[in-house]
Amino acid sequence: MLDVDDRQRGPHVVPDGPDADCGLREHRRRETRRAIADAALDLFERQGVPATSVEAIAEAAGIAPRTFYRHAGTKENALFVDDDAVERLVASVRAVDQTPPTVIRAIEQAYLAHIDAFDAEPPESHARVLRVRRLVLADPSLLARALAREDEQVHELTTIVLHAGDPADVDELQARIVVTAIGTAVRLAYDEWARRAERGEAVPVRSLYLRVRSGLTEYFAGACSG
Repeated sequence: MLDVDDRQRGPHVVPDGPDADCGLREHRRRETRRAIADAALDLFERQGVPATSVEAIAEAAGIAPRTFYRHAGTKENALFVDDDAVERLVASVRAVDQTPPTVIRAIEQAYLAHIDAFDAEPPESHARVLRVRRLVLADPSLLARALAREDEQVHELTTIVLHAGDPADVDELQARIVVTAIGTAVRLAYDEWARRAERGEAVPVRSLYLRVRSGLTEYFAGACSG
């Protein structure tokens, strides 16, 4: 069996030098991960998660099982392995080396940048997201993995906030509250987008996020004043 990393891809010209080598490796890594995710998505839809083996996913993706394990680890993770949005979001926030409030603002801006990129994607990309979501909601093991990914992201982002200033000046509980609230608002916005998309309604995720954010602000402001 040919590994996707080793397939002949036809003639192409790449620049010389280490940067070109890194760029080519990253391109192949992304191709491999998309092949794994696509194969998992198709097999899970056709025969269910319990009946799908790692070996079947690897074969459908055109890679060796050892390559599958290197990139995905488990079949549940295979469905999400090509989604590097979390890595990019965390990396962009790490680049902000200032005070905790500044980092928290950077976290929300990073989420908004991801949302804007999603809103700009073509209909076929949105259709794929809905397919993944249906599978996740239907299978407990996939739902558990999806929720674990969210928890890992919140933990990483909170850790960045806590390390942004003098530990004596950082309120850990406040940092966790705000980061979790932002992440939850984002998830609610995507959930509402998916619910409406299933009914054939096209609504930008950004507008839904702003509504969720506004609703939370109004509620807690009213609760405190009351």
